Amino acid sequence: MSKHTFFYTDPAAALWMVKAHRLKLLAGAFCVQPESVDAFLALLGTGARPERYVVASECVPMLEPKVGDVVEETTNGKTKVKRLATKDFPLAGTSYEILQRAGKPFFTPTRAGER
Repeated sequence: MSKHTFFYTDPAAALWMVKAHRLKLLAGAFCVQPESVDAFLALLGTGARPERYVVASECVPMLEPKVGDVVEETTNGKTKVKRLATKDFPLAGTSYEILQRAGKPFFTPTRAGER
């Protein structure tokens, strides 16, 4: 996977991804991971408001679609929602947005340089 930076601006989506999918995020100098959510919520309670929640580089591979994910697939300008099966790999579509993983909503982060 390329060396892109991915981030969330919505703290609720960011915390959901940490708790539900064990994503590790960087919020300024704070590392948000499942074990530090309570401390991070306390920090937010003091008025701290990071602008971005950056996906830690070691977690970027988690953003790739895998078997069982429900995705929005775009191929030849057409979009459809499907659950990925083993037969779908290697992926042939032009883009994939993960909507659900392991039965839980999956919020796709923004890639730096995109809007």
